[in-house]
Amino acid sequence: MTEQHADVIVIGSGIGGLTVASLLAQLAHKRVLVLERHFKLGGFTHSFSRPGNRSWDVGLHYVGEVENGSMARDIFDLITQQQVQWQKMDSPFEKFVYPDMTLEVPDEEEAYQAALMEMFPHEVDAIRTFFADVRTARKWLQVYTLIQLMPKRVGPLLRVVYRGREKLALSLTGTYLKRRCRDPRLRAILASQWGNYGLPPSKSAFLIHAAIVGHYLNGGYYPVGGASTIANSIASVIERYGGRCLVNHTVTDILLKDGKAIGVKALAGSGTRAEEVVYYAPVIVSAAGAYTTLCKLLPPCVAGLLAKEVERLSQDRFSAVTVYLALKDSPKTVGLTAANHWLFSSMDHDDMYRRAEQILDGRPAYCFLSFPSLRNPQATSHTAEIIAPLPYHVVAQWRERPWKRRGEDYEALKRRVAETLLSFVEAYVPGFKSLVDAWEVSTPLTIETFTGHRFGAMYGLPATPERYCLSGLRVQTPVPNVYLTGADVISPGIVGAMMGGVTTAAHLMGINGFYRIMTAATHLK
Repeated sequence: MTEQHADVIVIGSGIGGLTVASLLAQLAHKRVLVLERHFKLGGFTHSFSRPGNRSWDVGLHYVGEVENGSMARDIFDLITQQQVQWQKMDSPFEKFVYPDMTLEVPDEEEAYQAALMEMFPHEVDAIRTFFADVRTARKWLQVYTLIQLMPKRVGPLLRVVYRGREKLALSLTGTYLKRRCRDPRLRAILASQWGNYGLPPSKSAFLIHAAIVGHYLNGGYYPVGGASTIANSIASVIERYGGRCLVNHTVTDILLKDGKAIGVKALAGSGTRAEEVVYYAPVIVSAAGAYTTLCKLLPPCVAGLLAKEVERLSQDRFSAVTVYLALKDSPKTVGLTAANHWLFSSMDHDDMYRRAEQILDGRPAYCFLSFPSLRNPQATSHTAEIIAPLPYHVVAQWRERPWKRRGEDYEALKRRVAETLLSFVEAYVPGFKSLVDAWEVSTPLTIETFTGHRFGAMYGLPATPERYCLSGLRVQTPVPNVYLTGADVISPGIVGAMMGGVTTAAHLMGINGFYRIMTAATHLK
């Protein structure tokens, strides 16, 4: 059994884990070891390619708030050492398509409000109030982030001080919209982006919906060269500062001594040739998710009540099927643009969430259509992606079969789903199917295989009000020397997970950690 040492071990190379690793390497001069179970770095920021210069992103489709001078841009520039360029998407950058209405979303808040008011002149006051409430709820997210950096006893005091904002932030999105908007068509439009965090209005905290809406008020951006440029750039920074990023390393246990974490055990390699290795470090940071960390990597009962609460919350997870399309020609030939197209079968988002399984009967509830090749100036061939919700239990019977060898019945299911989604898009864009040259399909099993996320979850712990009331869900876990990072610290999404990484790094760097990080980021230029 191989044994090695590091200053910090990071489990998982999603954007949260890579952010922690880059910041600790650069600013705290730590020898960081990143262990990734996949054969590629990046988590949901990795890309894959096929012959013909075709490539697709598995998780990143667009990012908001990375204009020059923004906090997110400053952090991205710091952790990548300015190696990533960002391409702004043309306006409108989103289209919400319903059976009897379509809204094209501009990349400026006032123009967005004006478009809504033109469509719903009888709801002008509700629209103005909605955008004001979005700002208020987002401010409470900042408070929640601050709580992560404060001593545990301070958190409840801050929540009392900001209880007004918290009441709004932790109301259900659906409840809020019904109270605020009389027109069900307006409620549907305002809820359209829930697929970005995976919970319908009846389940999500208004906090997370407000975070997503606000995140894209100034449009969307895309990394030039694709999502993998982010992971590759950060990895090069980590290695430049003496760290290492190892793929095909599946962490199986966090090792404890006298109740404290001292290292991890992992399987290096794949299949029957995998070798057990042990790495030691005084700090273990897990970007594998709260459930995996507390309920699988640590011994039973060590994390106590928090593990039970996380186990219960993790039962309600969003997963999806993705059809990756290689196209013969540009989508523009059939009238499409680089904008994201959200195609809905009805105005009832909760009903569509419940009907996700009907995709197997040829009746998809909704889908998200995007075109990475149209927003990447370096693309030399055309690609598209169709994403739709798919419950995990639909594919659970093939769970024990290895990747790419799950059998013809599994492949038949994937073909049926792909053909259904192509027909769904064709009804909206006649001629689209004729553009398709080839396709591949990923399911919740694909996500589970490569990320280790229970039930193929795309977004970590569900962003319910209950999740944000768990006082024990913090950067510091109940186990000494074990820390969480990524989406389960602050919020789902690329920037949400990255800010989870910033929060964890700041916690580990001490009382002035956040100040040191932001100072380094703002002075980089």
